[in-house]
Amino acid sequence: MSAAAIDISGTHPGSGSGKDDLQLTEDLKELASEWTQLESAGIGNPYHGFLWCKAFQEIMGTAERSRPLIALLRSAGRPVLLLPLSLFTHNGIKVLAFLGARFGNQNTGLWDKAFYEAVGPETLRSVLDRVCQESSADCIDLQNVPCHWNGRAHPLVLDNAQLSPNPLYRGSVTDTFEDVFKALHSKSARKNLTRKQRHLQEAGNYEIRICQQPAEIEAGLEAFLQQREARAQITGIPNAFSGPEARAFLRQATQSTALHVTPDTTSAPLKIWTLSVSGQIRATYLCGQDKGTLHAYSNSVAHDEFLKNSPGLVLIREIVEKICADPDTKTLDLGIGEEHYKTSWTRPEPMCDSRHSRTAKGKIYSAVQTAKTRLKSRIRNSDRLWAMVKNLRKMRASGN
Repeated sequence: MSAAAIDISGTHPGSGSGKDDLQLTEDLKELASEWTQLESAGIGNPYHGFLWCKAFQEIMGTAERSRPLIALLRSAGRPVLLLPLSLFTHNGIKVLAFLGARFGNQNTGLWDKAFYEAVGPETLRSVLDRVCQESSADCIDLQNVPCHWNGRAHPLVLDNAQLSPNPLYRGSVTDTFEDVFKALHSKSARKNLTRKQRHLQEAGNYEIRICQQPAEIEAGLEAFLQQREARAQITGIPNAFSGPEARAFLRQATQSTALHVTPDTTSAPLKIWTLSVSGQIRATYLCGQDKGTLHAYSNSVAHDEFLKNSPGLVLIREIVEKICADPDTKTLDLGIGEEHYKTSWTRPEPMCDSRHSRTAKGKIYSAVQTAKTRLKSRIRNSDRLWAMVKNLRKMRASGN
């Protein structure tokens, strides 16, 4: 696709020209060099990194026949904003959404830091207008964007934004582990979790590992997939990784050898942490690292004789202890969705959904999605309604 001129005068220090280029392409590899450059030097999140998006599109996107659309804005020849998007048709309405949004925990875009700090709403509206026009989209749907991010209200939180159904859970890990543990857990909770850790250690062959070699990565991933499937059958909670495409996506996202594209892209987006007892993996956590933040993506636990000692909670404790000792890691990100283990280590931060419509059909889509989000939020934030949903899931899982 051809590049379009965008007026960004006054939004980027040292940009020189008041107009710069917006490029749209369906070929992710075409932008690999600039993408990884912005990813390395700018600000963003792992779910918008080149390797993550490449793995998703090659597996999930191909299976779903979705059309990727990567928007790259350059200022003075330098990349300053990249939005990985996907174009789909819903009831005859063409909609742009973040690429792989249902498998990511949040959506931020990738930004040059100086541009992010200075950009105003008029510039963003101009960018979104051009993206919609060039792609013939009726609407762009921007879901799960942090309301406040990197020191300011996120520029992709538009005037019509509404709160997302689920917040994001983040917390600081700059203090010592002892201080973090004491600040966030009561004395009885600390004693209980330490006791469970001791019981697991006493069972023998207790080991915490970050999988490195292909064989151990495969073993860790297989344990994760089996444990997630068992959990879905017991609780009725949907397993997002049950299908063959989702499994293949995770396999590619955790195996660095399959992802080498440039000298800067040798590391897989996800690392697998495992907790083993008596020679078997009892809990896993898939994590991504983005500069000073550990993004804990998804976890699993074995439903076996060791479940009473909460190996999943013990593994999170071990992870927090290790990253507290790492001076390069400042923040723990446990993703979206309230769970007790998240609230015990982090605090909720609101997320926003925004929609930018170009046509009348786009406005209809936006109105419908806004109503759906409002309903989801009402259910999720009602103890009574949410309990009903969980009970229905359990009944379905048990076949009643």
